[in-house]
Amino acid sequence: MESAGMKHLKTYSRREFVGVTAGLAATTVGAVACGVSKQPSMVERKGPPNVLYVFADQMRFSALGCMGNGLIRTPNLDVLAGQGILFSNAFSSSPVCSPYRSQLMTGKYSHKTGVVRNGLKLSEDETCIAEIFKEAGYSTGYIGKWHLGGIPATGFLPPGKARQGWDYWAAMENLRDYFRPRYYLDTPELIEREGFQPNIYTDLAIEYIKRNKERPFCLMLSWVPPHNLPDPVHPYVSPKQFDIYKPEDIPLRPNVPPQYEVAVRTYLAGYYGLITSLDYNIGRLMQTLDEAGIAENTIFCFTSDHGDMVGSQGQIQKQRPWEESIHVPFIMRYPREIEPRQNKDAILSSVDIMPTLLGLCNLQAPRDVQGQDLSPIVLSKTDKGPESAYFAIQSHGAGPGWDWRGVRTKEWKYAVAPVGDWVLYNIAEDPYELNNLADDSRYMSEKKQLKSLVKEWIDATGDNFPIPGD
Repeated sequence: MESAGMKHLKTYSRREFVGVTAGLAATTVGAVACGVSKQPSMVERKGPPNVLYVFADQMRFSALGCMGNGLIRTPNLDVLAGQGILFSNAFSSSPVCSPYRSQLMTGKYSHKTGVVRNGLKLSEDETCIAEIFKEAGYSTGYIGKWHLGGIPATGFLPPGKARQGWDYWAAMENLRDYFRPRYYLDTPELIEREGFQPNIYTDLAIEYIKRNKERPFCLMLSWVPPHNLPDPVHPYVSPKQFDIYKPEDIPLRPNVPPQYEVAVRTYLAGYYGLITSLDYNIGRLMQTLDEAGIAENTIFCFTSDHGDMVGSQGQIQKQRPWEESIHVPFIMRYPREIEPRQNKDAILSSVDIMPTLLGLCNLQAPRDVQGQDLSPIVLSKTDKGPESAYFAIQSHGAGPGWDWRGVRTKEWKYAVAPVGDWVLYNIAEDPYELNNLADDSRYMSEKKQLKSLVKEWIDATGDNFPIPGD
């Protein structure tokens, strides 16, 4: 079934690939970003598919037009979803930057990789997705935020095993100030550029695609926005040409407490502007693939490492069990194999991404991968997928101040912390999580079943979290 947003999918003529200028008018979507009007070019290189995996940092699922957000302007992402699959139940199994990235690279839960919080290094002994693609003859490239090196945020990661199979490298360990774009190549000289970081990183991605269009490639592009800036007063600031949202026009989710409404509207104005700036760059990538004649044979994914509370439940940032933190957008287009205009409600967890991409490319995932290969669902060979997603946060004082574990089914959510039951929601009836049923005696049976499901996940994944009361 289509989402409400997809009914109004807007497409654009090639003439509208005009980019964004300083004199940008904010009155029409067509003036905001570039887009496409047709299915990708049919003039294609034969052979294994390319993989272009693009992910934002801290973008929640509801910040997309095609997910039903009637205000935000994401025309290119809406078109991309219309040309492929929109996963409406995609989740970050450990909603914080480094743990997610370890899951993306390995297909294993963070307690297995050891990267349970930010600042920890992914072991060079792990078999990562780029190494498998490289062994299969692919060119591999990584651009943007890495955050798996366990080194100072501005440190240099030299070529070799620490890069986990990525040959082309234009990356930083972690740099949140996206108005000062910087990165390293293969030498320790820091490259500093003028401009907006996603634009610069997208330039590098476009150059990479053009250089490698004659051979299969796997390219990951990690943008930092819409992650908040390290400024407590102005945490979300969009480039001037995308400063098109007025706080007073922004509708709030019902779970934003009244005392935070003014601040949250201001935050969301910048947050949405940052997302629209990413959408512009999605259009540039779509155009590049089409002009290179490889769009038809390219698996193009867009998602985020985790979400952002932005005031919902009176919370900020991530690491929480609420939807704004764990629920992320996930779009996949692969015209050679995927029918357009699909909305799939299959549960997709971050640990499933690596084996699924490998499966779509007919490559074998390592035996110790814990995620599931969902390529049969992507290719519409089955609609049977995981019945739940498992979540694990080891905060060590960060985030909510405690560790927690949880599960999310299509209808229910439950999370438990060392102090006991934390949240229980009937998501099907209460999508904004306004009524926590954890202490409601009428729902003890549901809570018992979900708590048992958490225990099953703990045992199945080799976790060591002690369930309170056991």
